[in-house]
Amino acid sequence: MKKLILSLLAFGSLLTNAQETEKKITVKTYGFIGFDAFVDSRASLNVRGSGLIYPLGPEMDDNGNDINNRSKFDFTASITRIGFAIKGPDAFGAATSAKIEADFAGTSGNNRDFAVRLRQAFFNLDWGKSSLLAGQTWHPMFIPENFPATVNFVVGVPFHPLSRAPQLRYTVKPADNFSIALFALSQGDFINKGIMEQVEMSDFPELTAQLKYGSTKDFWIGATLGIKQVQPTPLNDNMVVTKNKLTSMHGNLSLRYTTSAVTFKAEGVYGGNMTNMVMIGGLARKTRNGNPVNAEYEAIRTSSIWTDIHTNGKNVQFGVFAAISNNHGTEGESVIYKADTDPSTPGYEIDESIYTLGGNIEKLYIISPRITFTSGPLKLGLEINRTVASYGSGYNEKSKPINTKDYGNTRLVLGFRYYF
Repeated sequence: MKKLILSLLAFGSLLTNAQETEKKITVKTYGFIGFDAFVDSRASLNVRGSGLIYPLGPEMDDNGNDINNRSKFDFTASITRIGFAIKGPDAFGAATSAKIEADFAGTSGNNRDFAVRLRQAFFNLDWGKSSLLAGQTWHPMFIPENFPATVNFVVGVPFHPLSRAPQLRYTVKPADNFSIALFALSQGDFINKGIMEQVEMSDFPELTAQLKYGSTKDFWIGATLGIKQVQPTPLNDNMVVTKNKLTSMHGNLSLRYTTSAVTFKAEGVYGGNMTNMVMIGGLARKTRNGNPVNAEYEAIRTSSIWTDIHTNGKNVQFGVFAAISNNHGTEGESVIYKADTDPSTPGYEIDESIYTLGGNIEKLYIISPRITFTSGPLKLGLEINRTVASYGSGYNEKSKPINTKDYGNTRLVLGFRYYF
């Protein structure tokens, strides 16, 4: 009996030690209280209430006055963010971590400013030289190591891609400061313009490869290449089932150079049908000899180049963001198919401008200087944003806007962030 009791005590001691050495789940809360106040000189397209995209084109009243030639101001705290960074016991020989993050920016418009929105929700398995992530986080065209540090919270949209997406990501690290990542993605609340579930009706998920090299402490460079397929519509013009798909490519080259005094960032972006990244373009109806083809589409190609430079002062920083974006139209013949008033015309009820974001904009450019002050957990930023859009009064045979006229907006924004 004595031996049995000693054996049980020893076994119990082993269990206790195992439980004590096993990693416990830890949760760290983070985020910020955000408040933005801004004034625009011209009516503009905003996302999530206050995120400036571009100035609106002319819209005339019955007396020929431009309705959009008016100023606007607004205050918002909906960008306030809260997140939970989680670490837990190992799984499958890998260190585990997870993140859940939300804000209050809703979907779009001031009447939804206070709706809770899921930003990120993922877990990650890290084996050291490789890792696997599953869940919703940044789209690979948005690179966390290198994005504009603007006061305007949409960080350079529509010149810089902005998107989060449900995904599987596998990363390998062959050497220090070098990684290769492969992605398979769907779409969440950042979706392509047009009907819902365009990606879900495709034959395969969006596929992307990405290379990163260097350190953000000195020199860093990254390159991304992706392919995406959508099915723009389940029914053709005759209301008959169709399964026509459209495949497009997108990519970027991104670099960053940091010194003790200054940080320099730059990126070039090119691709087709990138409205899910809040970039101008989208889809146009394919045509032959000027006649729309039933339920077939072409991707509108978009390019952008941006740079962001700022000083690295601890308490005060000066910075400037500058960029240009161009609408290159489609590769083949196409048309932005508008609704027709004649019921005898096939597809007369269709207005396919819904497949575009800024489809009638030929070019956009921006210059945006700023100054930020940091004291403890509080950061204050003041930014002047001058954005100009070249709107076309028509299109060429490849849906590129022509006969353009510039419309500009100047925004003054004051932003507060209390970090915790």
